[in-house]
Amino acid sequence: MIRKQIFAGSWYPLDSAKLEKMIKITSTSDNKDFFGVVPHAGLYYSASLIKLFFNTLSPEVNKMLLITPSHYFSLPTNVLGSGNIESFECSIQNIPGFSVSGLEEGYEKVTQAEHAVEMILPFIAERKNLSLCCAHVNQFSDINKASGYAQKLLATIDDKTAVLASSDFTHYGKSFGYTPYGSIINKDVVDKVSTYDINIAKRFAIGDGRSAYIQATQKDEATICGIAPMLIVSEMARLTKMRGRVLGQSNSIEGSSFNENSFVSYLSIAWRK
Repeated sequence: MIRKQIFAGSWYPLDSAKLEKMIKITSTSDNKDFFGVVPHAGLYYSASLIKLFFNTLSPEVNKMLLITPSHYFSLPTNVLGSGNIESFECSIQNIPGFSVSGLEEGYEKVTQAEHAVEMILPFIAERKNLSLCCAHVNQFSDINKASGYAQKLLATIDDKTAVLASSDFTHYGKSFGYTPYGSIINKDVVDKVSTYDINIAKRFAIGDGRSAYIQATQKDEATICGIAPMLIVSEMARLTKMRGRVLGQSNSIEGSSFNENSFVSYLSIAWRK
């Protein structure tokens, strides 16, 4: 199966020249990262944070496993599923697919529909010489299942495979039914959300993802969309003793006059050997 691009022209520019300008990667001498977390909002919101990870992605990497939530199909709890995708269509250049063993099969329609997949494709195409495998999970009722998948993936992938989780952070406001700091959005509310999210992100980055997951999902009932993929990647990093850090943070309300009734928070995390 070839995954067709379906969000070009709405979530990001259809014109390839405009798209390449938006997502242009600037590799640095500090490009040593292998694992990461990036947002999946439309590239008008998320491109700057996705670039932070790709700027420091190790040049050794020639494959990428992308783990996303599923926004359009319900998924069984505690299951990481994948599909057989031969290639991914992208206006910059098409991207070859590959398979990772040990995952639940038959999730091609999830990969096709998922915007969290498509927001990453231009960066992979721009990087060139990368192949891609996508997997999807929405939630874990048992965090040991996430650790099990982390161990299984580490036993399967090679040392030239990067692993990337797709996750937006807090979805705040009336539209999302989540207003623990009040329903009127102002600077104080945005600052409280930012502080909460960066604390959760730092805990995932330093290897405390298991307790951070329990706090966010069970105690706080947080609206972090992609926390299950993030748990798998953080467990993989913990098990391999990688060092993590938060690369950056933003939100969908930046630059506005706080006249929106909802907003979304975004962060980027990276781990290296």
